[in-house]
Amino acid sequence: MPSTSIELFAYPWDIVDRGADAFAEECAALGVNRIHVTTLYHSGKFLLPRRRAQRVYFPESGHLLVPVRDGAFSGPIRPPVSAMASTGWLEDLARASGDRGMDLAAWTVFHHGSALAGAHPEWTIRNLFGDAYPFALCPSRAEVADYSVSLAGAVWETGAFGGLDLETIGYLGYVHGHHHEVTAVPAGPLEHFLLSLCFCPACMAKGEREGIAMEALRGELERMLAAKLRADDAASRNPENAEQVATLVASNPDLQQLIRMRIATVTDLVRRIRGAAGGELSVFTSSFVGSPSNIWMEGLSLPRLRHAVDAFHLLAYTPDTDAVNGDTVFCLSQVEDPSKLNLTLNLGLPITPGLGDAMAKVEFAWKQGVRRFAFFNYGFLGEGRLAWVRDIASALRSKGTA
Repeated sequence: MPSTSIELFAYPWDIVDRGADAFAEECAALGVNRIHVTTLYHSGKFLLPRRRAQRVYFPESGHLLVPVRDGAFSGPIRPPVSAMASTGWLEDLARASGDRGMDLAAWTVFHHGSALAGAHPEWTIRNLFGDAYPFALCPSRAEVADYSVSLAGAVWETGAFGGLDLETIGYLGYVHGHHHEVTAVPAGPLEHFLLSLCFCPACMAKGEREGIAMEALRGELERMLAAKLRADDAASRNPENAEQVATLVASNPDLQQLIRMRIATVTDLVRRIRGAAGGELSVFTSSFVGSPSNIWMEGLSLPRLRHAVDAFHLLAYTPDTDAVNGDTVFCLSQVEDPSKLNLTLNLGLPITPGLGDAMAKVEFAWKQGVRRFAFFNYGFLGEGRLAWVRDIASALRSKGTA
């Protein structure tokens, strides 16, 4: 990989619409070195401004988009396979991108999926009230962990990819962006954190084996949250109560141990995936918990994972440049190696108001030693914003270190 890497996320349906050769030529002209292409995705409703057909697109929820061998999934969780998987689009893309000096990474969604989770509530996250989240598989379940390892291995076995991106490999949280999602009571970081903890049977049993009084902890946290929800006249806006999260964690040994258990579970899973898939392994600092520094809430620990993976996608999904810069410094202190950070920017609105906002984040990360920059998403951007990828690539390579 060159000393400065410019990378672009793309969906297969946009690649097929454009044509593999035309798409690869366009990416090469933008200065792209690596294309992160979806192999399995969750639900969505997307306005795709440059498509020739179906500008408003609904992807197949939780469907495999790449061909995998028969028997790749031996357990009870088996994702449906899209008809697109057998059209040859991946082989065409691998050839077209390779001819132009670009490689591919398999951008793969693991535990976020309404198709599998909705059909099998027994494998899902269950909050402290006992409610199942039909979009979130729980990695404490052995069936879910085995599925994730099989998925990683199956995608890697296609032979098309030089790397594997692990998206939503941990415990998903309460905030999802579900259809017509409504939270009308004051809810801030504390409420979202409490609603994101899993107390499914697998987590309960695992916690008890670890010496955690799981039912007592669940009851204590449930009473706290119920009191907060009842007092919905306490605030005129959603509270900024992250300090209450810190106080709660600092003062509750069982909760501390639960957090450590979740981190150990995800770390062990990533290590298993490391053994099942070759190439470069990358993990997303998920956007479900806001700031990448909150990724521990999903069971991911940058210090614990830094020796198990090759890179972290630092999702800079906020228009606040100061916040992104602060997250960059914090995450660098956690991984202790700038070559392991890939600053990943969403160039669309409302996250990126203008090119200058993107450049400010990129320039700051560059000064910290970061040399990998990825951009989201080929299909979401119009011609003007997509051209920003070329502008940013040119600005960085003019520094003479590419």
